Amino acid sequence: MADKPVSIGSRIECERSRGTVKWIGEVPSTQGTWYGVDWDDVTRGRHDGSHKGVKYFETRFPTSGSFVRPTKVNTGMTLEAAVRGRYQDDPTIESQVTEQLQRTIKARFVEVVGMDKVGQKQSRLEELETVVLCGWMVWGTDQSDLAALLPRLQDLDISNSLLSSWDSVAQITCQLPCLRFLNISGNMLILPEHPDELQGSLCHITHLVLNNMEYTWQDILTCCSMFPTLRKLQVAFNKLEVLGPVPPDHFASLEELDIGVNPISSWEEVCHLGSIPRLESLNANNLKLKVISFPSMAATEKTTLFPNLKCLMLANNPLEIWECVGELNRLPVLEDLVITYDVKAFPYFQEFTFARITNLLVLNRTRLTEKERKDCELFYLKSFSSEYYSSGGKEDDCSELTEDFISKHPTYLQLVKVHGTPVDETLYNNQKSQKLKYLKIELKIITPDDDEREPCFKSFLPSTKLAKVKMMIKRHLKINPAAHVKLSYYASRDGEKFEIPMDNDMQEMSYYSIGTGDTLLVRW
Repeated sequence: MADKPVSIGSRIECERSRGTVKWIGEVPSTQGTWYGVDWDDVTRGRHDGSHKGVKYFETRFPTSGSFVRPTKVNTGMTLEAAVRGRYQDDPTIESQVTEQLQRTIKARFVEVVGMDKVGQKQSRLEELETVVLCGWMVWGTDQSDLAALLPRLQDLDISNSLLSSWDSVAQITCQLPCLRFLNISGNMLILPEHPDELQGSLCHITHLVLNNMEYTWQDILTCCSMFPTLRKLQVAFNKLEVLGPVPPDHFASLEELDIGVNPISSWEEVCHLGSIPRLESLNANNLKLKVISFPSMAATEKTTLFPNLKCLMLANNPLEIWECVGELNRLPVLEDLVITYDVKAFPYFQEFTFARITNLLVLNRTRLTEKERKDCELFYLKSFSSEYYSSGGKEDDCSELTEDFISKHPTYLQLVKVHGTPVDETLYNNQKSQKLKYLKIELKIITPDDDEREPCFKSFLPSTKLAKVKMMIKRHLKINPAAHVKLSYYASRDGEKFEIPMDNDMQEMSYYSIGTGDTLLVRW
């Protein structure tokens, strides 16, 4: 067992399981001291802190408690001991790098040239800027001079350790004035009664990671009140369902926030973060959001929430894609969006999204050029032109456009002002159809050598070549495709009727001056 004295609230490890000491003493009918432990793993214990009808301590779950002898537990080590063990006495550093390279390049044997220099550099603790002790059994510091041991340390990862309180964390950080990044994820830290008293020890931390802490949103707010200069915060995997309002004095300097992988299903909860004044990046991946809707306002108005939000990540949310993209256009300065969508259901999602979010520059890590963006906007205008005209829009007037269309396409009118009104495809197609109708020549078709066939009528474009006409007639009259068809037509000129052969398959119908009302003769 380590030298650290164990008290109520201490974190311990036993047989790869971790827990919190909730009681110390003797259990009747046995001799010696026992620790009453509330295990992190609900399946590790046997009871709720009771023995033979007597309640000795409280547990979080009915089966997370058990009694353990002191000699069985590991109480951990100091940060100083962990650093020396990891960076000076750890012989596995070179082997870990070598194994990683072997897996990467699929080689049986690898020699890492210069690895001895890397090890020497890591062993010079006074030069270390990053220390990673994830999973090491660190319980705190023994009050040695960490500033002398790690004078350049900027990044510290002591996640999944045996820290038990924020006081223990503060005792470490107060000795590391250059420290900016702190990861204490996976630790069960008791919240301080007076968090403001710890500000002086934590005020230089600008990036804090509190993943998998089992904290409520209010707990997180309490923790962050100790970090007045915080610029980046990560609180993923905390089983958060609600967030709640952010007090005005919190997060004054926060620029990046990660709330990913939490069961948050309401966009209203996310909107509580909209009051953070300097927030530029929000990671909301892997939540349970279905709808995005800002407070009621005109379809083209911008929201006052998230005034500086430039980057928003919404991957792996069950969102109603079309509606949510329209709502995201309300964000005043959104430039970078990450979002998951079904390519089969929305084949032109990327093109339409760039057109529907005014300031968007990057979508799913893809940045468009100005020309590509213009093409997206023009494509969007054309794709919904029929809906625009059917909803009351006109080429030179949109005053009668329905509110339903404006709500569904809030950027459409803005794009019209930039690129002009799209062509009325319906009118154009009707005009084209009408034009073709008058261009076509209608002929009476007879088969002089087959009297049983009734005459029929068929229209052709004058520009159709004779070879194609023959193919069309074979299909129309159901003639053997291999048959050799000869064409001619009856023409009437000055009251006289005569037959004109059509013997050049490469010539167009117009070459023979055939016109509507003439009779086409088909022989084979």
